[in-house]
Amino acid sequence: MKITRVEAIPLFAAFADALDVVPPELSRPAFSMRNNPLLGQGAVIVRIETDEGLVGIGEAMGRPAPRGTAAQINEVLAPMLLGADPRHQQALWMAMNEQMRFAPMGISGVDIALWDLRGLIYGDSLPNMLGGPLRETVDCYASPIPYMATAADSAEKAREFLQNGFRAVKLKIGRGLSKDIEHVEAVRAAIGADIKLLVDANGAYTLSESISLAKDLVKLGVYWLEEPVHPEYVDDLARLRRRVDLPVVSGEWLGTWFQFRDLIKAEAVDVVMPNITRCGGITGLMKIADLAALENVTVAPHGVGAGVGIVAAIAACAVMPNFLIYEYNQLFNPLRHSVIRESIQFGDGVLRPNEGNGLGLSLSESTIERYRVD
Repeated sequence: MKITRVEAIPLFAAFADALDVVPPELSRPAFSMRNNPLLGQGAVIVRIETDEGLVGIGEAMGRPAPRGTAAQINEVLAPMLLGADPRHQQALWMAMNEQMRFAPMGISGVDIALWDLRGLIYGDSLPNMLGGPLRETVDCYASPIPYMATAADSAEKAREFLQNGFRAVKLKIGRGLSKDIEHVEAVRAAIGADIKLLVDANGAYTLSESISLAKDLVKLGVYWLEEPVHPEYVDDLARLRRRVDLPVVSGEWLGTWFQFRDLIKAEAVDVVMPNITRCGGITGLMKIADLAALENVTVAPHGVGAGVGIVAAIAACAVMPNFLIYEYNQLFNPLRHSVIRESIQFGDGVLRPNEGNGLGLSLSESTIERYRVD
């Protein structure tokens, strides 16, 4: 069996095309978008075809430039893969990393497509191909409660998530300590003591500010503190972790497993958050999970993008021994459900792996044609 075609398709859904008025909490939902507003949602869809007529699909991260990532796949990775046996997945993953270690997003999309293809070749589901599920359902949380205008608005958004079946929610913070606490208090009062409340500062604070903030968050029963300082300040994360009684979380911006190795070895985190469409795909995610397990660190994959990456992440979470919880992003995204013809299986606060061979998915060609930007 040989690979005969590799195609990466960049997609972008502009908010201005879908909404008459783009609300500020959508274009600037968090601290990391304060100077670079979010204009829409992107993704890169990957298709890999074989000489036996099988087609595997994958997804690469669409931020910040889907056309750039698609070009890396089409111009660098595709020539490496043509003529190769798709079953030689580990060898292909290592070869791609040798060539494009600095750009793991493209590798991620190709790797997911190869895993999907593997399931089609052997006629089995992705969880079974990964060794068998350890759990039938995957715990998840709704993300985010963005930068709402008032604390009452944040509380209302939290209640909306609960009405939609979630049992855990994440609030974006980073607008100043007193304002953050005001919003955290309002959300906690709205959801009650039994619902998990996670907070994410996206690197807004200094170490001293983070320590002060964390002490107040502990009193409010917050589940974790994500990226209180810039994620590249690994030593500050480690110092903070030693000073506060609250799980410290980071990793959504990291790509290679070597970066995660360094983060874990620095004893900077209790939980890592790799994104399957950024960290080397399914293969990369499972390698990172193994590294984390050796240091008793849990894994809570970051989740943004379209449905292909989400379904792949759910399957990986189902088999991961040190899995904690998955981020099921709910920020407005026209691509999330429309790119795939099947449904993402969610209900009662949990996600379920898709049935069928490989990812168990098929693409909506009309959606791809509508949003492709190449």
